[in-house]
Amino acid sequence: MKAKTLSPEKDKKNINHIPMDASEKVAEIIAYVVLVLLALMAILPCLHVISKGISNGTAVAAGSVIFWPVGFQVEAINYVFTRTAFFTSLKNTLIITVVGTAIAMFTTVTTAYPLSRSDFKGRRFVTLLYVISMVFFGGIVPAYMVVKTIGILDTYWACILPFAIVQFNMFIVKNYFEGLPTEVEESASIDGANDIRTLWSIILPMSVPVLATVALLYAINYWNNYFHVMMYTSSASMKTLQLYLYDIINNSAAITESLYSTSFEGTNYAQNITTEGLNAAAVSMSLVPIIAAYPFVQRYMISGITVGSVKG
Repeated sequence: MKAKTLSPEKDKKNINHIPMDASEKVAEIIAYVVLVLLALMAILPCLHVISKGISNGTAVAAGSVIFWPVGFQVEAINYVFTRTAFFTSLKNTLIITVVGTAIAMFTTVTTAYPLSRSDFKGRRFVTLLYVISMVFFGGIVPAYMVVKTIGILDTYWACILPFAIVQFNMFIVKNYFEGLPTEVEESASIDGANDIRTLWSIILPMSVPVLATVALLYAINYWNNYFHVMMYTSSASMKTLQLYLYDIINNSAAITESLYSTSFEGTNYAQNITTEGLNAAAVSMSLVPIIAAYPFVQRYMISGITVGSVKG
């Protein structure tokens, strides 16, 4: 009698459909519940803020807006766009983020690549210097004195150059480069490619996940930077989005009071702009650019850090 044999496809299908025992099912259910709760913790506050930004001012003042708009108005958003320095602050933040991320990626890659080469003389010593600088920081006052001495206070460069390289990000890229096959570089060398050509044409295309991850980390750092921008800049024209939000939140009560007292553009307009509604509208509009950009690189986030943080 001939024994029945299963094809590889059927074997794989049977393996994938192995029934789980009770403990595994419970663990899976708990994992899904935890993931749903974490997702709600991230989504619901955003819905709450957005709902306040577009809800009727009376409903916002009464505290009846939770996760869904009550009524609808765009006066608060219109005020943010037309009567505040939102677009100037957004422009400053975009310039600092884009230019800063580009410069940071250049310095990070050009530092990580030679340090990942085993034939680089002084590799251990230079790496040790970066480790020491990562652990020990001179302090705020010396950093301010350096920025002031080189004459870049109250400029974009004051918000960009001090963060042109982050040691942690550099080590992620360095470890990723070290995990790439050395045979690829040897083949390129045999074909006559120099180090720059090898880096540009071979190493970088093979390192897209970690580069996207590090670029995202740099962009978030520049985008969210508040303290250093406040310390290095003083003019109103140099305020970034974070400083703008700080000013709006601190002065929103005075703004709404002035609207009521002067009946700015009509009573309905003033009544629809409350302190909480104005704050929510400003915060909601500031979230749009980073939320729009994040989906394009978020898929590299976990895989890039996992691969780059451990030498393969």
